Amino acid sequence: MAFLCLALSGCQEAETSPEERATALAADFADAYFNYDFKKARRMATPESEKWLRFAASNVTQEDVDLLNAQEEDATVLAEAYERTSDSTVVVTVSVRNFLSKDSLGSVGTMTDEAEFRLTTVQRGGDFLVRMEGLPRSERQSRD
Repeated sequence: MAFLCLALSGCQEAETSPEERATALAADFADAYFNYDFKKARRMATPESEKWLRFAASNVTQEDVDLLNAQEEDATVLAEAYERTSDSTVVVTVSVRNFLSKDSLGSVGTMTDEAEFRLTTVQRGGDFLVRMEGLPRSERQSRD
């Protein structure tokens, strides 16, 4: 059936734009990051971002784990906008809901209703990766 489709109409799958690929990657990264799956997030980040992911992971306390385990729902992510800032860089704005927010090192996190983050993605070898230059900081947020 696929051959027939190709022969009759050229039924090509619509290619996604670089901006769409960067946006999808940023949303997937944020979903992993804000659900504390740093191993998964690492696969979507630049090699130089690994130090920030390790830093974030090393600051999770048992109290944070208990608070996360008590939640009925995981954090959710919605990519809201993007801005191409160069040929190989797209900054994606994501809205994150119901996530554990940490204000300072050594503190117990608190649940946050919603916040907005800007994630920088860079194109390397045809693929986009999130480039972290620090821990994600919210543009705006509301607490539970």
